[in-house]
Amino acid sequence: MSKKQIMLILFLTTVLLASGCLSDGGTKFQISGNDTEIAVDLPGTAEGEWCPVGSHIQVKNPATGKTLDMNIVGTEEFEGKTLCKALLETGSEEGTSKFEYMWSEDKNTTVWTKYDTGGNVSVKYISRDGKTTIIDGEGRTLEF
Repeated sequence: MSKKQIMLILFLTTVLLASGCLSDGGTKFQISGNDTEIAVDLPGTAEGEWCPVGSHIQVKNPATGKTLDMNIVGTEEFEGKTLCKALLETGSEEGTSKFEYMWSEDKNTTVWTKYDTGGNVSVKYISRDGKTTIIDGEGRTLEF
């Protein structure tokens, strides 16, 4: 399975998650190709729910052992807005990277945070209302 196919599947899954277009019974599916396995587990959601807590997406390359796991864990307040929060892990047996991804219902605010192996913030990317801020692990800020 090509990277384009993987990205398309992840995009479509994200659209389903964000739109709340899932049945009450939830959705589970798996896709396997020569170099990629994708497993998606989406719990039943109420119509219009934009943050389906408990949703899980896993992408794995069986040849390299590299995986990406994403779990939607709930909401969190950020600068006066309620954001949906997902935790991501990517890596292999040699090591993993941990990320946190948060987004607002109106999609005008997103926050990506990468953590180092000690659990400290390595870099934080904040996009809100068309403005971007990047903060490194030392607290240095770049805005544009």
